[in-house]
Amino acid sequence: MKRYAVKWTPTIIVLDSDGEEYHRFVGYLPPEDFIAQILLGKANAEFKLDHFEQAMQGFQEILVRFPNKADVAPEAQYYLGVSKYKASHDPKELKSGLEILQRDYPNSEWTKKAQVYSLIP
Repeated sequence: MKRYAVKWTPTIIVLDSDGEEYHRFVGYLPPEDFIAQILLGKANAEFKLDHFEQAMQGFQEILVRFPNKADVAPEAQYYLGVSKYKASHDPKELKSGLEILQRDYPNSEWTKKAQVYSLIP
């Protein structure tokens, strides 16, 4: 608990085999929300490891299976756009991701974070 600064239970941490942390969430979640968070953690790990194709698949799976889960869907959409950009180096992927966030999750913090992409021509 000390190594990962766990202050409350349950705390779920997605780690790699070396103990590198990729995602965490705290507190009880109903089964569907729990699964969505685990999938988000897996996709985040793929993203942070520069496995952008696998990350895109993971974020897309979240959006298909849990489109209305406000806690995970906007974040998955944000990182889907960023993963597409990282894989293609095409900045239009970032702008496209923003447009989807604005349409589907207009009040999300992830939409706010992506606002800078509106400057992309």
